[in-house]
Amino acid sequence: MSAILRSKYRTALLFLLFFYRSLVEAVSPVSIKGTKLYDESGAQFFLKGVVYVGGDNRNDPLLDASQCRIDAEHLRNVGANAVYIYSIDVGKLGQHRGCMEEFDKQGIYVWLQLGQLPMVTSRSDRTPKWDLSLYTSWTSIIDSFSEFDNLLAFGIGQETVNGTDFTTLVAPSLKAAARDLKLFRDKRGYRAIPISYSAGDFEQYRLLTAQYLTCGPTESTVDLYGVNIFNNCSDSKLDRLRSEFSNHHAPVVVAEDGCFPLDREFSEVQTFFGESEFSRIFSGMNIFQWGRNEHSFGLVTYDDDTDRNFGQPGVFLPAYTSLQQVWSETVPQSTSRDAYSVSSTQLPCPTANPQAGWLVDGAVALPVISGLDINTVTSRTRRPRSTTSTSTTASPTASGASLGVEQPATTSGGMSRGALAGIIVAIVAIVLGGAGAAFWVFRKRKSRQERPDDHDGPWEKTGEDSEHGSSAKTELPAHERAANELEGGFRHHHQLATKTDWKFPYEASNTPVSELPDGTGRPGNHFELEGSPVQGPGSRL
Repeated sequence: MSAILRSKYRTALLFLLFFYRSLVEAVSPVSIKGTKLYDESGAQFFLKGVVYVGGDNRNDPLLDASQCRIDAEHLRNVGANAVYIYSIDVGKLGQHRGCMEEFDKQGIYVWLQLGQLPMVTSRSDRTPKWDLSLYTSWTSIIDSFSEFDNLLAFGIGQETVNGTDFTTLVAPSLKAAARDLKLFRDKRGYRAIPISYSAGDFEQYRLLTAQYLTCGPTESTVDLYGVNIFNNCSDSKLDRLRSEFSNHHAPVVVAEDGCFPLDREFSEVQTFFGESEFSRIFSGMNIFQWGRNEHSFGLVTYDDDTDRNFGQPGVFLPAYTSLQQVWSETVPQSTSRDAYSVSSTQLPCPTANPQAGWLVDGAVALPVISGLDINTVTSRTRRPRSTTSTSTTASPTASGASLGVEQPATTSGGMSRGALAGIIVAIVAIVLGGAGAAFWVFRKRKSRQERPDDHDGPWEKTGEDSEHGSSAKTELPAHERAANELEGGFRHHHQLATKTDWKFPYEASNTPVSELPDGTGRPGNHFELEGSPVQGPGSRL
């Protein structure tokens, strides 16, 4: 074999090894069937997530790729397969690819909160909260993140309905947001990434909120429901939670687990993953939180002294080791997608019941943003996936709607063993095929060297079009104009306080919120959506 051929063969092998490595590390989108989550191989996925507030920007931990690289490796080592992100800086869209790819390499999904619908803080505060500025901000995030296969879910609320009955008045706006964002997602032609809501640890409202947000036409329901549990999570408390959702028809996860902050041995994790009745109902949990905060929650501490969770972790706390052991030893009872038969049925919408603290009737009309015609949203061409697996894009409003997550039996890279085995077989086939092709080329060249020098014409390589895999996107001009008009208001709408007196990003202010900040720096702006005049961000519904 000639030196040139050997060199080319070595180059091909190195390329195949690099390609194989990327396949092993990359995650696949997850889908929903009934109350369960599945990866592309059909293995059931259980969320093993961690609430992640890291890097130099507390409000956007997805900006610093080097910090994400550091933390992603430690997250993988503790056994995590997901991170829960409270917020990102909408003014810096397009700068998050590095972190998304670093998490993807470690088999880690990202559950991203789009922001926070303003809470209703008084009985007189009944103004609808779902408006055009928030819609435009959130859809811009969906545009920016939908290409990533490890994007698990988009969240539209975090403890928005909380400790008082009048906070339930915002529920129709949450449902309207789910409706409009799902329709936008589908019009764009994106993968059906789920829309989620995370409920606070308020037993009086969490089941009613779940029933309301997941009842009725599926085009306006939340796809994934999260519950937060904090403080002393006794067996009786967990049993009540299990009983509440035993017949729920949509996937339920623990969005934030803050049980036993002073003694974090994670007995509740053993319960949710180890007891079959819990693993039948709940699809995993996120641990609150990664870097230690002032309330003693945390798995690691950093060497910096500014509470930024920046650089290399200085100390891996006992909670890190405890969680690592529990996750490695506790295997949830799973059911493959093919073996799973959906038996749950949608629960009826709750009716208004002031005695129970629920002030919203299930049949009430949902808010509509004046002048917004989502039917004018145009499709976009998604960038080709970096792996050989194919994504099934099902309608999110149909049974078995496509979503996103992982499975219990995974490799350290986050892929199922079945999927990895298939990939290895494919790689072996590629290598063998490459070797055979190289041998054929070698024999061909040798035979050509024995013939007269008549290699012109058909032996010349023809030119090929270099424009492959175009990611050109068709834009909706009106939507882009709206986004441009609202530039400068995004951060005000989306950013969260950097300090709170409970847990980030929950805001404990008692100041009534009648509407989002209105971008007064750009007074009098008007723009149109497909010819329909709509007032700028200072307008009310």
